[in-house]
Amino acid sequence: MADDPKPAAGAPKGPFAPRVWTPPKPEPAEKAVREGPLVTEGMKARRREMERRRREKALDQLQQEEEAMESWTRVRRFALALFLVLGALAVYWHIQSEYGNKWPLGYVWAVLSVTLIGTLGWMVWYLNRAE
Repeated sequence: MADDPKPAAGAPKGPFAPRVWTPPKPEPAEKAVREGPLVTEGMKARRREMERRRREKALDQLQQEEEAMESWTRVRRFALALFLVLGALAVYWHIQSEYGNKWPLGYVWAVLSVTLIGTLGWMVWYLNRAE
C-alpha cells in the first residue's frame, strides 16, 4: 500500500483508480515494417517468371558445358588411338629395318601375344559397352 500513488492535495478523497500503462500506437510506417512489405499477386507472378527464366538459363549453360566436355573427350580418345597406332607402326618399322624378314622368335611371340590379347580385350569391351 505504500507504493500506491496518493491523491493530489486538491483532489477529492476516496477510492481512485491507478493509471494503467498502455503502449503507444504505432505510426503507419512502423506498422508496415512490422507486418512486412506489401506483395501483390502480380509481383509474385513476376518473381516466379524470373526464377523460371534463371533456372532455364542455368540448365542451358549446364547442357553446353556437358557438350563441350563430351567433344573434348572425343578429341582425347582420337589422339590416344592415333598415338598408339603411330607408336606400334614406329616399333614395327624399327624392328623391320633392323632385322629385315628374319625377326627373332621372341619378338614374333610378343607381337602375336599382344595382338591376341588386344583383340580379345576389344571384343569384351565392344560387347559390354553401353549403347
